[in-house]
Amino acid sequence: MTEQPHHLKCQPGDIAQYALLPGDPGRTRMIAEKYLKDARLINDFRGLVAYTGKYDDIPVSVVTTGMGCPSAGIVLEEMKMLGVETVIRIGTCGAIQKTIPPGRIIIPSGAVPLCGILRAYDLELLPPVPDYTVLRAIVDAAQALKKACSVGIIATSDAFYREIPQAREWENKSVLAFEMECAGLFALGLVRGIKVGAILAATGNILYGEQVMETEEIALAIEDEIQIALDAVKRLEDRSL
Repeated sequence: MTEQPHHLKCQPGDIAQYALLPGDPGRTRMIAEKYLKDARLINDFRGLVAYTGKYDDIPVSVVTTGMGCPSAGIVLEEMKMLGVETVIRIGTCGAIQKTIPPGRIIIPSGAVPLCGILRAYDLELLPPVPDYTVLRAIVDAAQALKKACSVGIIATSDAFYREIPQAREWENKSVLAFEMECAGLFALGLVRGIKVGAILAATGNILYGEQVMETEEIALAIEDEIQIALDAVKRLEDRSL
């Protein structure tokens, strides 16, 4: 008997092969309304808002993960039950390098796992890295759209209000930024057979300025990362044909 998801009240076929994963349900709705054609609501339970529509005739879902690896892990496990094959996290982060200003787009090539989910899955020794084909498609899409991006290692933390002391430890190790989901998604994707990538917008700098969160510049960066992710999906689909 196929396991049934408890939080995504969907049926197989409701979720597309490709999915974008914002943390914020408001951003999920915005993506569905602004970027997807014929988008339909497929889940609105416990804040995990989800839609499926089409981008350039390619079926694409957009599914809220909530904040942190535990919530994101639940969503990815249940999307696996529903048949998803490729996901791209669209999120925000706090930069920790002095050279990265608010509004910069960051494409993670790996994530330092300062989080507990890998231990729960016995994955402590597994390096949390994105699927290479998804990473390559995101980088290619960003270059084609002429968007300035920083590509490199980020860190995934469980403790938002402890990130400053953690960031000080990792700044000189070339870690670009801190966020709360990528390491869990990358590791689970590797063991569950889901191709996972991510793209992030820096909403501020943890060590060299305040977390400004909401400015026109950051809003534009979030729109840019959405467009890059969707163009990456198109590239992945073209390569699969």
